[in-house]
Amino acid sequence: MNVALVGSNFGLKGYLPVLKIIKEFNLKIICSRNINRLNLKKINGVKYLSEWKDVFKKNIDVLILAVPPKIQEEILIYNLNYKKKIIFEKPISCNFQKSNRIVNQMIKKKIKLELNLTYLNHSLFKKVKKIIYKSDLGSVVNYNIDWRIVSYDFNKRKISWKIDETKGGGLKNIFLTHILSYCEYFFGKMNLISYKIEKKKIKGINFKKKILCKLSHLNFVEGKIFLIAKQKGAQYHKIVIKFENGYIQLFTKSKDWTKDFVLKTYNKKTKKLKFYKTMNNQFFEDGRSNQIYSMLRNFIKKPKNENLIYCLNAEKINKKII
Repeated sequence: MNVALVGSNFGLKGYLPVLKIIKEFNLKIICSRNINRLNLKKINGVKYLSEWKDVFKKNIDVLILAVPPKIQEEILIYNLNYKKKIIFEKPISCNFQKSNRIVNQMIKKKIKLELNLTYLNHSLFKKVKKIIYKSDLGSVVNYNIDWRIVSYDFNKRKISWKIDETKGGGLKNIFLTHILSYCEYFFGKMNLISYKIEKKKIKGINFKKKILCKLSHLNFVEGKIFLIAKQKGAQYHKIVIKFENGYIQLFTKSKDWTKDFVLKTYNKKTKKLKFYKTMNNQFFEDGRSNQIYSMLRNFIKKPKNENLIYCLNAEKINKKII
């Protein structure tokens, strides 16, 4: 399949190393509006473009998007007429209403697609889901999520789409979407019971620096979320799930989003404590490339629209947090 990679930052750090080793993908185009300033090492057979609309004029089977949400929604809408296979990021667009319309049209037109939700492609998150549904620990009682991220743009007071919710950025669009997606992945459909936020104004933009949420699920499971942008240090990401007969703890404290997770399980009946470490990290500098590799392998076999639905449902809840 001939592939076009659209986007520079995460596109080059996360996707490009993976595309180089998957033989089913033939990278033909790298497109970025900053292409002339990137000083990229040239790859044989690859064209370099600065305008994404020019990609559609080429012989391309699959588009991979790693661009800001505003540009992503424009490309997704433009592709409705071309129906090219497409892989893209969350959030789907700048707001839920637009995302919902785009998703409905893509499904109606039967466009082959995949949405990258990093943690749903992570080996330990998949193992957590298996443990939940295997029921060796009994039913889930409740859960708590604590994620403390370090935002460069927030700390430097840098004006960019990453701190602006109206452009698809901000703490809830970038990070809470991840949490809500894996909560539905683990526990099923959810409702927002309550929330609290703490804001900080950055040059006219109200940035939510702290979000606390309480969720309920259709299986009567309830959970609490604590999400905050902190000033320095490594990110801290901890998920604790309490069962009738034990608990699960999934935890990392690292500058890498996904590489260093450790899973701990405890069974009260057997008194057994088990530890599992993240596997398959040897290939890539950025840990998220391991999850991209898993996602792209699945895309080749059979894409799943369930990630699309998880993300859309997360955006629907995000809309309520104002």
